[in-house]
Amino acid sequence: MDLYSYHYLTHPNTFIYYILLVVAILFGGFIIFNGFKYMRDRTNLKYRDMFIMLILSAILIISLVFANILQQNSSNIQNSQTVKMVQTISKNMHIKKSHIYTSSTQLTNGMTVLIGKQYYDASFNSTFNSYSLNKSGLIDTNVRIHNESQFNLGPINQQYLNIFFKLLIGFLMLVIQINLSGKGNLAPSNAIDQLQNYVLGGIIGGMIYSEQITKLQFFIVLLIWSLIIFISRILIRKFQIFKKLLAGEPQNIITNGIINVDTTLRNGMSASDLTFKLRTQGVSNFRDVQSAVLEQNGQLTINTFGSEDMSYPIITDGTINEDVLKRMRRSEDWAKQLVRDSNKEVSQIFLGQYVEDHLIIISYPTKPKRPWYYELGEQVAVFSSNHSINPEKIKKSKSLRRLKELSQRRHHNNSENKERKETPNHRNKK
Repeated sequence: MDLYSYHYLTHPNTFIYYILLVVAILFGGFIIFNGFKYMRDRTNLKYRDMFIMLILSAILIISLVFANILQQNSSNIQNSQTVKMVQTISKNMHIKKSHIYTSSTQLTNGMTVLIGKQYYDASFNSTFNSYSLNKSGLIDTNVRIHNESQFNLGPINQQYLNIFFKLLIGFLMLVIQINLSGKGNLAPSNAIDQLQNYVLGGIIGGMIYSEQITKLQFFIVLLIWSLIIFISRILIRKFQIFKKLLAGEPQNIITNGIINVDTTLRNGMSASDLTFKLRTQGVSNFRDVQSAVLEQNGQLTINTFGSEDMSYPIITDGTINEDVLKRMRRSEDWAKQLVRDSNKEVSQIFLGQYVEDHLIIISYPTKPKRPWYYELGEQVAVFSSNHSINPEKIKKSKSLRRLKELSQRRHHNNSENKERKETPNHRNKK
């Protein structure tokens, strides 16, 4: 238990004011110096950013100084009541003020008062105008007596420091989630991303101001939410049913100039919404649209007649996209046959893009990093299988014949140069 002396009550801590004032003066000097550098070289954005940061820091420190002054004034008013009680006890019980200690700097019901060597419990009326003392004893005799004011940040500074650390933790967790999810920003691509943004904002905004929630509890809550997010991502990638339930799937809104009204209304899109989305992409007549797909993030992907051939990601993350096959009016057996023709398995394919009647396959890395010519050999093999290139065609190609002629010519030139070098030595021996 902490006990405060009469000297402590009448001499409040003012060290923090002087420290904040000194820091504010230093920041003012830095602002003047950096402002002078920025005025001389306005093309250097480093000085501009530093100038803005220093001004914001100086305003923050000045605001903290005023907040501490207001807090100290309020604390002094409350401490004055405790000081008056100590003075009254000293006068009535004929004991020195230096021998009276209180367990609180403010009047509270049940506070402990040490008078000489006897402990008392203080009780007050509703307006704190009168008090009564009752003798009491301590269970824990470990008592710390404060006679002199010690340096401390104060309650208001500790509160802002706690908020600062919570904001820092929230900022780091956001950055880590963005980097681990493979995104460059918080722009949502499906319902899970949107929910992640909402809940993270609620957690960070609702907990940073609560003094009952510690920094460790705040960090644990953020970890729990991050774990839920990444578990949902695993389920979306591995199971098609979770992908449909949690992330959704693309919907065909327009096919060959015909609007699918049922699908449009089922996704909550009115006719005015559809025409607005078409106009934003430069389409004024829906009959010019070959395909319009409503993506998971609510955006509309439009392909018009006469545009370049479309590409379809029929395989993603080792699974076949059934919705893409439906748009192509193809079956799953057709996609599996394309994979078998490429001597691959569906689970080995990271991305399978169907472009210009050919399946372009990007496989998962299954072996350690190999030299570039191994990778080149694999690409050549894939290209050969996709374009029906066999050894007989390679032998009959003009490029290979030219390569053979060039090799023979170089071999003939090398043999002639060798004979010319050997002839003078032979004559000298003779």
